[in-house]
Amino acid sequence: METQHSSTAGTRAPMEGDGVRMVVFVGAESTGKSTLAEFLARAYGTVSVPEIGRFIWEEKQGRLGPDDYVEIALRHRQAEDAARPQARRWLFVDTNALTTLLLGIQFKQVGDPPPAALLRCADECRTRYAHTFVCADDIPYEEQEVRENEAWRGRIQQLVLQDLEARGIPHTVLHGGVEERARQVRAVLDAA
Repeated sequence: METQHSSTAGTRAPMEGDGVRMVVFVGAESTGKSTLAEFLARAYGTVSVPEIGRFIWEEKQGRLGPDDYVEIALRHRQAEDAARPQARRWLFVDTNALTTLLLGIQFKQVGDPPPAALLRCADECRTRYAHTFVCADDIPYEEQEVRENEAWRGRIQQLVLQDLEARGIPHTVLHGGVEERARQVRAVLDAA
């Protein structure tokens, strides 16, 4: 079932220039964001951007500081910008700076106040993406060596949803397996 949130739910105008519209998938760990972004990129004959934070997290074995979270947000934006010329109409993105900020705070690796550059990247998520999809935590949890457990996933999932609501970011919650989620995404994008 497709769920729209916020009174302004829907897709936004494309960014200036190339006509490529970015679509982001957010949610807690092990909610199928990567799988869905790659699946849809293949289905639409376009490209996807992986979660850059995962690479840095693994490289540093989870020992990150505030500057690392800024680096993650900036490198992720650079990866999105670099992928735009290869994209066809849609660019599917796994995670964004909002989730980076949220995880940094929850892991207690980003203090209060967070770095200004990280806050700027997070705030720009309001207009950077044509649509924000939240991958629900209704799929089996996959144990990951450097990630947390299923209870943590549920807690982070609620925080992601609360943050989107608080920021007034329109979003659609996706449920089911990858093909069902892809069908829900297609219904939204094809109506845009």
